[in-house]
Formats: sequence, C-alpha cells, structure tokens
Amino acid sequence: MPADNPAGDVGRRVKAVQTTCRILDELRNLDGAGVSELADQLDLAKATVHSHLATLCDNEFVVKRGDRYEISLRFVDFGEYAKNDVDIYDLTCTEVDRLAEETGEIAQFMVEEHGKGVYLHKAQGEKAIQTASYTGNRKNLHCTALGKAILSQLPEDRVEEILETHGLPQQTAQTITDSDELFDELEQIRDQNVAFDDEEVLHGLRCVAAPIEHPTGKLQGAISVSGPTSRFKGERFTEEIPEIIRGAVNVIEINATHL
Repeated sequence: MPADNPAGDVGRRVKAVQTTCRILDELRNLDGAGVSELADQLDLAKATVHSHLATLCDNEFVVKRGDRYEISLRFVDFGEYAKNDVDIYDLTCTEVDRLAEETGEIAQFMVEEHGKGVYLHKAQGEKAIQTASYTGNRKNLHCTALGKAILSQLPEDRVEEILETHGLPQQTAQTITDSDELFDELEQIRDQNVAFDDEEVLHGLRCVAAPIEHPTGKLQGAISVSGPTSRFKGERFTEEIPEIIRGAVNVIEINATHL
C-alpha cells in the first residue's frame, strides 16, 4: 500500500534533487522539450538544465530525440512496481473489471498518497463514456466520489491537513468548496458507506464509490462506477449502483483476509 509519508521539517533537502524533480515534471507537462525551453520555463541556466538532462539520460530516466528530451519508459517499471506493491491490487482489479462488465460503465480503483487520490486501475464497460482519468493520474480528493469515500475513513486531523495543503478548488458549480459542508458529507458517507459525485468534477458525469478497508482496519482506497447523468439517475444512481459496489467491496475485503 503506498503510504503517505509527510516529511515535515525532518531532514535537510538536497537542492540538486529538487531541481531534477522540477525538470522531470516540466518534461512531462510539456510532452518533451529542449534545453532552452526548459531553462526558460523553470528560470534555470541552460548549463544547469543540460547537466541534469545528461545525468538523467545516463541513468535511462530520459531519452534524447534530436534536440528534444522526453521521459523514458523506465518510469513504467517504477509505476508497475508501485502498483503491485499495494497488497490488494490484484484482487481489487478483478472486482473492478467485473463491475465494468456488469454495469457497462467505467469502474475505477483509487488510493490516497500525499493527500491526493491516485488512480491505480480503470476498466471500461461496453457503454462507457470517455474520461480524462488514467492509471497514475492524481486528483484532489474533495471533488470525486472516490476521494470523498477515502476522506470519510481518515482521521479528522488528517483530512484537515489535506485541505490545508491542497485546498478545495472548484471544478464545476457543484463542487464542494466549503470545509464545513465537506465534513457534513463525510459523516453521511460514513453512515451509508457510499459516496456520490453529482457532476462535481465534470458536468454531465456522475459517480458512486465505496471505501475499502483491510481486515486490520488500515485504509486501502476506494472503488467506483461512473456514467453520464442520462443513465445515472433515479434509483439506478441512488440505490442500484451503490448496492452493486458495496457487494464488490465485500468480496474484496473477504478475499483480503487470506493475503
């Protein structure tokens, strides 16, 4: 399970490593770039950027194509390792795939890391609409059903810490942007063991999610089913889909006792 590991003020930071991380982030954001473009974007000397890129190339974290540098596929290896280090990953993926097939919609698995939600698996049924989420994508927790399901299981002081760090940015007119309102909804989620996203992250999209807990009581994440408002309405949205998801969570939690 990827654990949130807030470093606080413990230990000194290495400036060169921070610079390397900034370069990697910007390479991803720009979908590849040259030395001059990176230097301008990051306000760094070209020589500094070139030295970092050369070192990253030597270690196969970056590839050079002509005058441009791109993120290498070595990160796929790291990502696969991190995913499979989640002890319920395989059995959860099995249930997520089944949810997508049964409902015909999008089914997903998310865990919390560093105060954000990370999508670990996504399956699409035959009627699924296209969404921007993908494996490894990070989202704020307050505006998705998956994120709210996870927040509902965290201690209140941890939730407050997450909100202080990441805020409550508005995605649509439906997004919760008030902390008191969010805490009220988290209480309802704990009572019902199900969370809803009613067009809070994308207009026209609804989602239902439920949290997963390890037999030891350790939070593992949440699973969800998403679909358009034209299909996610009435009892299908408020009762049928929630019941299907709760059933999948029950299977995951029972199987997890044998890990």
